[in-house]
Amino acid sequence: MSWGEELWDRYDDVVSVVNHSTKELDTFYKGFLKERSKVEIEYGKQLRKLIKTYTPKTNKNLTDEESSQTHGFRLILEELGYQAGQHELIAESLGKTLIKDIDDRVSEVKKETGNLQREAKTLQRNLSNSYRALDDSKLKYQKSHIELEIAKNTYAKTEADGSVSRNEVEKMKTLTQKKTHNHDDCKGHYANQLIKTNELQQEHFYSLLPGVLNNIQSLSGGNCEFFKDLMSKCLKSEREVAPIIAKCQEAMEKAIEGVSSSKDCAIIIEKLKTGNVPPEDFVFEELQPGMEVNANTLRKISRSSSKIDLNHNTNNFQRKRELERKISIHEIEVTKVQKEMKALQMMIETYTQSPSFGDAKKFQGEHETAVHRIQVLESELNAFKTELGDVNNKLENIKARSPSMTRKNSSQSLVSSSSSSTQSDTFDRRNAKPSNTDNSTLATGWEDDFDDPNELSSPPLSHSITIPVPPPMQGSTSIPAPPPPPTLFASPQQEEEPQPKKVVALYQFDADTPDTISMGEGEEFFVLDDDQGGWTKVQRVDSRFYDDIGEGFIPTSFIQVL
Repeated sequence: MSWGEELWDRYDDVVSVVNHSTKELDTFYKGFLKERSKVEIEYGKQLRKLIKTYTPKTNKNLTDEESSQTHGFRLILEELGYQAGQHELIAESLGKTLIKDIDDRVSEVKKETGNLQREAKTLQRNLSNSYRALDDSKLKYQKSHIELEIAKNTYAKTEADGSVSRNEVEKMKTLTQKKTHNHDDCKGHYANQLIKTNELQQEHFYSLLPGVLNNIQSLSGGNCEFFKDLMSKCLKSEREVAPIIAKCQEAMEKAIEGVSSSKDCAIIIEKLKTGNVPPEDFVFEELQPGMEVNANTLRKISRSSSKIDLNHNTNNFQRKRELERKISIHEIEVTKVQKEMKALQMMIETYTQSPSFGDAKKFQGEHETAVHRIQVLESELNAFKTELGDVNNKLENIKARSPSMTRKNSSQSLVSSSSSSTQSDTFDRRNAKPSNTDNSTLATGWEDDFDDPNELSSPPLSHSITIPVPPPMQGSTSIPAPPPPPTLFASPQQEEEPQPKKVVALYQFDADTPDTISMGEGEEFFVLDDDQGGWTKVQRVDSRFYDDIGEGFIPTSFIQVL
């Protein structure tokens, strides 16, 4: 079905339909895309604002490793930033590309509609002119017919009247013939114009006007197809970013799975550990008969002794970590300066053997500076190693003085004493010469010390300290030690998969060739290839400093192994 065939008499309404569909594209759907673009832009903007607000601050103390929870959340925010970028791409596609397509389509339809309207007006004007020509020819034909009838009647009356002269009769006859001839001409002209008008009318309503209406129908159908294509492009822009968003979500899931409570607990231990040991057990102070005791003083001592200072020792373990870090940095620096010295020495020897290359003295100053520098570094390195040895000795001494170690040694000595006494008693019984005095004394002393074998078991931990009261002793003045507290077993740590070697940037570096990459001070990298002529190939650990997770070469002297 075509508009030219079915709607030949509704030209104005058809034009209104096309103009309305074009206006919808220019205002309604274009406005929808603009608002949708603003929504996507605002969504991406709010995501980036959220990321900026909740991004964990970078720890300036590079010795402290970031917890897996913080690192995982940082990775989640990073992937969320990538999602924000995808929404910004959608906004750009909707707000720029598709709106430009709408503007081009509206401009094209308006131009074509104007041409068709002008063509329709021309056709209508031609048909109207033909109608007017037909009316004019018909009017002339009618007028000539009336004049001919009057001339015929007058001629008949004049010829019948005998009083009219013959000359007048001839005049009337000539006039009648003239009118007849004029009437025939008007009749022929009217008939010819009637044929032309009918032909033009047929062509207008069956060919020309339907052609214009069909073209208008094509514009209207084109608007509909353009709308379909427009919405398909909107959907396509979202589908194109969907795989990337899905990958971001997969990376988020991987980051979540990477959060490890045991690893974080180990990091906290490394961060806060001091190397100190719990306080020693209280010694039982026996009150002899007749000894005066001041109750107020006893209460004061009890109150003061109940407050145990757990931070009275130096933080030796953290000092050990700091020294190990400094020793590592100095060893790397010493290696680097040694390489520089070798290179300078080689240059000096080369220039000395070949004076034409230049003066070797200009490298002497640099060589002497490098020698002085390595002397300073080695001196500081030795000082750090010496101090590290002292700190290790302090930690070992503190560990040796630990009550748990004392109890362990005492338990081992008690077991050995029990074993030796059992063997001695067996030997005496076999020889039928038991020593009653010694055995009774030994048994009495053992029973006095531990009248209940369950006392060797570990009592439950408590914030209050209970001083055990020894049982009444018979013939013995030795004071038994209180039962040991429960031994705390460290939970076994899960074995971690070997990680690639990591380095940290000591200084900022700006890349100046395609093979190198820029780095910021404090940025971490994975080592891909070791040092090659003063350059190390690395890959970024994350994008905190730069957007790309790229790989390339950086100066070896600018980094330090973690």
